[in-house]
Amino acid sequence: MKKKTGFRKMLLLWAACFLAAALLCGFDENEQRVYDGAELLTAAEEEELQTLLTQQAQEARQDLIVVTVSDNEGKSAQAYADDFYDTHGFGYEQENGSGVLLLLDMDGREIYISTAGTAIEEYTDGEIEDTLDVLVPLMQDGAYMEVCRTFAGEAVRCLTGGDTAQNGAYDAGSDRFTEYDAGGEKTNWLGRAGICLLGAAVISGIIVFFIARGRKSRMTAGSGTYLKNGRIDIRQSSDRFTHTTVVVRQIPKDNGSSGGGHSSSHVSSGGRSHGGGGRSF
Repeated sequence: MKKKTGFRKMLLLWAACFLAAALLCGFDENEQRVYDGAELLTAAEEEELQTLLTQQAQEARQDLIVVTVSDNEGKSAQAYADDFYDTHGFGYEQENGSGVLLLLDMDGREIYISTAGTAIEEYTDGEIEDTLDVLVPLMQDGAYMEVCRTFAGEAVRCLTGGDTAQNGAYDAGSDRFTEYDAGGEKTNWLGRAGICLLGAAVISGIIVFFIARGRKSRMTAGSGTYLKNGRIDIRQSSDRFTHTTVVVRQIPKDNGSSGGGHSSSHVSSGGRSHGGGGRSF
């Protein structure tokens, strides 16, 4: 009987730990995802948007947040969006995890999309620019709820079926988006810098060596250098301009998006990696 009681206690303890871990690390449907500090939305619109973002976040498996501000505290839109994400610990799979935040900065008149975690590589620079192409005209028209709805739809479309960054990958352990070099390997900028410095030192040494050697060499020209059979022998040559050839080459226009398959990243004031992009309206 005692053995059975002990086993039951262990089983209950394991279940409690598992439930606690699930609550801490899983997706929180009740998390606030709409922060309308600039009061651009009605109460009904906030409620509708909260439901929409929660549903779309589960589909994209990325946290989706919308923030509006009337006072950006003197920060750039990028800094404000990144800091807001970090401070609130947003994330789909865990706190401070992966997700996308849309900032409508009414103070700086700028719209900004900030990505974190795996969203950095899944929501590429080109896709962000394409999304801004759609959102900015809506902002200029004052259609704020439509901006938020459209953002949610565009985010899901890009995160689930769009491009993925081909120039690098996000590493959860270091919380860094590491870019690849031309050969598909992670770029080691410290090693590259050392090689460049070493190469520069070698080349400089060779140049200095030959300059010093040239200074030590004796002058070969003398009084008889330009004499032939005791007479001065100087030949004169000249160039005559005849014609000009002009080659015309047409430069093709770039009709595609401004960075499809490519993601860039930066580090916020809180030390986290973020991608993203913004535009004035």
